[in-house]
Amino acid sequence: MKNIILAGGSKNLGDLIYRDLSKKFNVINLSRTNLKTKKLKKNHYGCNLVNKNAVLNVFKKINSEIKKIDSIIFCVGNSKKTYKKNETIEDFKFSFDNNFFTFVNLLNAYLKIFKFKKTNIIVISSIAGVKISNAPITYSTAKSSLIYYCKYKSKELSKYKIRINIISPGNIYMKGNNWHKKIIKEKTKVKNYIKTNVPLNKFIDPSEIINICKYLIDENNNSITGSNFIIDGGETL
Repeated sequence: MKNIILAGGSKNLGDLIYRDLSKKFNVINLSRTNLKTKKLKKNHYGCNLVNKNAVLNVFKKINSEIKKIDSIIFCVGNSKKTYKKNETIEDFKFSFDNNFFTFVNLLNAYLKIFKFKKTNIIVISSIAGVKISNAPITYSTAKSSLIYYCKYKSKELSKYKIRINIISPGNIYMKGNNWHKKIIKEKTKVKNYIKTNVPLNKFIDPSEIINICKYLIDENNNSITGSNFIIDGGETL
């Protein structure tokens, strides 16, 4: 059975990815969320990825139990809304800490502890890192930096057979997320926004992202690295 580390597998999209992949793989969940019941997640490790020492320590714990990791899925981020005319350094620092350095810390710790072994890494970013959108500039620039960093590292680490690919979703709709809440409050406004900005006139279903993850996990697709899979209904066209 393949061993997969899922960073951010306790809530929202990450939780759905965990529940789906756990049917077939041994999924190790990293999350800052403290789960009250261990039954909710097997192999759960509490870890704040912003803290590089904490990340290093958690990988040491994982390595003491599991010697080989086949894949890593990074599903971490925080889209805290600022929408200011002049964002402060603190605003940018918050976005980069939560949307960029979280992955930098994870990758560095993994490479240090597991010694550059063959691995398939999938990073879930956002189309906010690809196009100018309504997202705060702090969030967008952090996601854009994440995408560039992944592409750069995919080339650098290819000699070790470490592959890094990105998934950049558009407007994801799922129960309890921001779009779900907006539809409850302003259904007509949201429908008009999607119709105006998304050529296929639809939200992104989480299953579409999970299917790309499964595709990239499959060893038959081991020639793919440095790619950015944009799933947005045509919004970036």
